[in-house]
Amino acid sequence: MSKLINKILHQTRDIYNAIAGDFSSTRGKWWKGFGNFSQYVKPGDSVLDLGCGNGRMADIFSDSQVSYLGLDNSEELIKIARKRFENNPKVKFEAGDILDLHLEKGKYSLVLLIAFLHHIPTKELRLKVLRDVFSCLKPGGRLVMSNWNLWEIFGSFNYRFRYWKHLFNFFEKGRRGVWSFKDAFVPWKMSSPNWHLRYVHSFSLGETKKLLRKAGFEVERINYEKRGEKASVWNGDLLLSVVVKK
Repeated sequence: MSKLINKILHQTRDIYNAIAGDFSSTRGKWWKGFGNFSQYVKPGDSVLDLGCGNGRMADIFSDSQVSYLGLDNSEELIKIARKRFENNPKVKFEAGDILDLHLEKGKYSLVLLIAFLHHIPTKELRLKVLRDVFSCLKPGGRLVMSNWNLWEIFGSFNYRFRYWKHLFNFFEKGRRGVWSFKDAFVPWKMSSPNWHLRYVHSFSLGETKKLLRKAGFEVERINYEKRGEKASVWNGDLLLSVVVKK
């Protein structure tokens, strides 16, 4: 792995460690519509949440007799998640490098990649993550993945074109050695443009579908969403994918 890629990965981890408390305070509940994903599991099943952050997705499964494991490379966010669910023995969290996982093959009925894969640089590493997910899923198991849509135009008034200046900030990209048109460095606080710049890759629908199929998945659903409703690339705030291991 190149020094540049390592640097981006370590910077992302360090940023989330630094902002963990502030970040967690804005992530109290899952996004609208995500609760529907409990339909993909039954009592006794296992769920894996990669890039789990403060563990908010565990709320969906906390009363369903499902075993949940959340993994994240931010030690500070994992501390918050463990505290949050310390009285639920079926909910567990671990800190570690998600690019160096040693997961049991065919164990999980559902894997979540919520706002995580877009932080991984290079197509090769993104494909590695997806192939690792494919391997640890049971036949018939599903991956639910969401990534930010950086091409959104019609957000609320204060957030129109909110990511475009970062997509077109070639000075910052050049300074960091990243030149792809789809890559950006997005600040934690949008009002502070140079504060905690996180690497983000903006997936297109076609690119996502191709990558998931290359990893071995069968696509059930890929679409842009806004507040739990289907949207277009111009007004959706995320790209949601639901795929299955046949």
